[in-house]
Amino acid sequence: MSLRNSIGNLVSEKVFYRACVILLGGLPIVEIITEIIGRFNNIILPSFFLPQMTGIFGVFGTLITILYWLSMERGKRKLRISDIFYFTLLFFMILSAVCSRNPGVYSEGDYFYCENPLHFLAYYWLYFAGTLIDDPKYRKNLLYLFAGVAVLEGIFAFLQTFNIELSYSLYYYTEHTAYGLTQNSNYYGGLCVVLIAGISGMYFFSDYVTDSKYMKYVLPAVQAFLFYTMLGSRARLAWVGFAGLVVFYVISFAIMYRKDKETVKPALKRSLVLLAVFSAVFLIAFFFTDYIREAAVRSYWEVANGDVEKVGSDRIYNWKMGLASVPDNWLTGVGLDNYSYVFRADPEYYTQAKAHNEYLHVLVTQGVPAVINYLALLIYAGAGAVKSVVNDTSKVRRILTWIFLGMFITYCVQALFNGSVTYVAVYFWLIIGLITPRTVIRPNKNKLNSSDL
Repeated sequence: MSLRNSIGNLVSEKVFYRACVILLGGLPIVEIITEIIGRFNNIILPSFFLPQMTGIFGVFGTLITILYWLSMERGKRKLRISDIFYFTLLFFMILSAVCSRNPGVYSEGDYFYCENPLHFLAYYWLYFAGTLIDDPKYRKNLLYLFAGVAVLEGIFAFLQTFNIELSYSLYYYTEHTAYGLTQNSNYYGGLCVVLIAGISGMYFFSDYVTDSKYMKYVLPAVQAFLFYTMLGSRARLAWVGFAGLVVFYVISFAIMYRKDKETVKPALKRSLVLLAVFSAVFLIAFFFTDYIREAAVRSYWEVANGDVEKVGSDRIYNWKMGLASVPDNWLTGVGLDNYSYVFRADPEYYTQAKAHNEYLHVLVTQGVPAVINYLALLIYAGAGAVKSVVNDTSKVRRILTWIFLGMFITYCVQALFNGSVTYVAVYFWLIIGLITPRTVIRPNKNKLNSSDL
């Protein structure tokens, strides 16, 4: 066996899949262990190991990606658009880090909050891995992984709504508020609504996702549980993401009804079940908690205050300061995850390490070319997924892409008001790869066919 083939066996589709499972499934488990240790050791804070674990997988993932390319025989496979995006993402990340206004400092040096180059390596590797994972069995398993993470996160989030905490929140927290294992209720709200999107898709298309009859009854109960914790996060951005999810399925069902009534009709019936479930939970939360009223009152007073910059918990001010920095830093930005730099022009006001709008954050920290590249990636992945949903001849593949596309859209909508942190972003970057037009290079040997090359 040649050296090239030996290396190739180490970087197969299965290897990328298993590495993704270990990272994404391991993060919440490691956090639980960390918080338990933290109760008996004041040195170990919540999330102490998560940045390290993500960074380690950033290095590992990049290494197997390099080996992957080295193992390819010359002329075996042409460079594809998804591959080009992987390299352009790396290029703009490195450029903004090197040209930073505050070199080597990310999110003001906050260890738990920052996204350093190793974390971005993990993001981009997860995206690349997602473009390689083509086996429907692996893709179904990833859906179940997301569901498992949702339940695990949701258990702790539910307890937190009763002020029962495993440890404590490092960041924003008020009483009776859900933050799961993310250390911030806004981040939990954003992650939770994306996971709700995934489980909604699993329920709508359960005939193609699972053979278990019991699962079709369990999923609505899981959704009720998660929706309650989403409301319990008090994160208004989660409401926006949920609205995006609803609009997505309304439009996609309308478009696909004529093309595939056999699939859409059962999904429509199940959507009515979920509508009833969500409505019931909403009413329970309205009458027995302050989640709905508090969010409504907070939104009202931000508008009634008359100070536009206060809207969205000072997001307008935050965005204004970021946009003001663009003309002088349009090429490479103010520096990778260095958003706090823009507040130096107004030192008497508070500073923020994140833009709380992921698109604006990329624009300000990495520059105009980088945000164009990022938006082009999202458009390419989303448009490719839509084509797959409409045209793919394999119903199972089409359904799986449809579900992941719903998660993708939901994240993109809530990202208009949320910031990126490693623990949440890792899931999104894998999802981007999973909806990207398939780019399998080295499948398992017993599955090799001409369409994979």
